[in-house]
Amino acid sequence: MLIIPSILVRTSQELKNQIQSINKSVSRVQIDLADGIFVDNKTVSDPKTITKYCKIEAELHLMVNDPLKELKKWQKVKQIKKILVHFESVKNLHDILSTLHAYNWEIGIVLNPETNIKTLDEYISEIKGVMFMGVHPGKQGQKLLPKVLNNIKKFKTKYPKIFVELDGGVNEKNLEKIIISGVDAICPGSAIFGNKNKPADNIKNMNKFINSLTKK
Repeated sequence: MLIIPSILVRTSQELKNQIQSINKSVSRVQIDLADGIFVDNKTVSDPKTITKYCKIEAELHLMVNDPLKELKKWQKVKQIKKILVHFESVKNLHDILSTLHAYNWEIGIVLNPETNIKTLDEYISEIKGVMFMGVHPGKQGQKLLPKVLNNIKKFKTKYPKIFVELDGGVNEKNLEKIIISGVDAICPGSAIFGNKNKPADNIKNMNKFINSLTKK
């Protein structure tokens, strides 16, 4: 199970600091982009900082009402490999997906906790991944909603080859249950950046804990 740290910040300086703190610890990072409309929170949208300071692959988690407008800023950022679009944020998801394919990005659909997983069925042939929100999107530090793990189990049983991420509510106390769900990657935010320890140390410790659980 991969760790893809999730960065949700309001300033370019915070973005730079968090990127630099994990550049040598993981192979990919997730950048949360929130417009203050689709979710209450608003984050910085700063392609220049990613271009200059990010030394690893990145994926964009779009918590925005107009994904295509936001993505125009990021077309030339070579670090961006994957785009995660909320099912709930657009009226015609097929149109969005066709545009993303033209940009040669990996594509993932994000589902909020209350959205039925059956809504994904008609899009499976167009995507390579799904990200389940373990919490309501927009803020870090929330508790994982247990029903989401059940949804992941059902989805992975039906579509075992689709790469599945879990974003929100991830910590060492629930990692064992998360692993059992069959998820391929976790996207911790506050568990990596939200305490006094160095983010790189938090990643190292979390990887050790994951390895100890998977060897049981």
